[in-house]
Amino acid sequence: MRRRTFIASTMAGLSAPAIVRAQAFPANPVRLIHGYDAGSNPDTIARHLSPAMTEIMGVQFVIEPKPGAAERLAAAQVARLKPDGNVLYLMTGGQAVVSATDRSLSYDLLRDFDFISIVTRFPFVFTVAPESPFRTMEAYLDEARRQPGKLTYGTSGVGSTLHMAMELLLSKLDIKMTHVPYKGGLGTPYNDLIGGRLDMHVVTFSNAQPFLKAQKLRALAVTSKERHPGFPDVPSIAEKISPGYDVVSWLGFTAPAGLPSEVRTRWYEVFREAMARPAVKSKLEELGNDTRVSTPAEFRARVDADLSRWRPLAHVVSQS
Repeated sequence: MRRRTFIASTMAGLSAPAIVRAQAFPANPVRLIHGYDAGSNPDTIARHLSPAMTEIMGVQFVIEPKPGAAERLAAAQVARLKPDGNVLYLMTGGQAVVSATDRSLSYDLLRDFDFISIVTRFPFVFTVAPESPFRTMEAYLDEARRQPGKLTYGTSGVGSTLHMAMELLLSKLDIKMTHVPYKGGLGTPYNDLIGGRLDMHVVTFSNAQPFLKAQKLRALAVTSKERHPGFPDVPSIAEKISPGYDVVSWLGFTAPAGLPSEVRTRWYEVFREAMARPAVKSKLEELGNDTRVSTPAEFRARVDADLSRWRPLAHVVSQS
């Protein structure tokens, strides 16, 4: 009898940690970290998704912007946290660019993060001032060929996906331009475009959309292989300029590496259900996002492919 009691109590003790872990997931509230300012595209996505996820999971989400160093600060912090499922990191495609071009990082993208699901994809758009002499992307590039290095283009910063999108195109066409990096939103580059101090700006559709609709900016081309459904009159680079050119960034949910498989599966199911809700889906698509959800395996494969794509352009970042 004593032996049976001992075995029963021992087995209960061995199973206790698993029960505690199950009860602790998810904690209330769940931390949702991203690497950009409040009001940025990742912040907007997080705030549109969190109410739906709260309804599904029954817990609150605390959105924590950790801006700085092109997402490096946020990623470095998340990589050190416990993989208990109570911390999520809304990563952007820019993190793949940073990881492919910066060898000094304290973290390894494929080793230190578990990939749960991409939730949105979005292309970029090449924009000019309404009164710009360049009416088409071809005209802009032709002028750049005639005067190497004279024309300027702006982006959100050195090593950003926007920067790499242009440099990838220039490398394919063997054209030289001058990059002008900016910090913050569209305000300063917009003023420089209007003032004639900047020839072109590469920007996300979500940021450019209000300016384009108000005809305060003119779109010359989109970086995705196909035209953007919200702006069907804007041609893609792949149509006439560089066949096969296709740059589409993404936002996806990750966690510190070591996430239990059942927890990762549960979070994937939550994201899939939240993104399928008509109110969430329509709002994000209104902002220029493609809302197809990926599996964890598809997400990891996409990151791996992005790293391979951007590594050959590492020299561009080091020389900037």
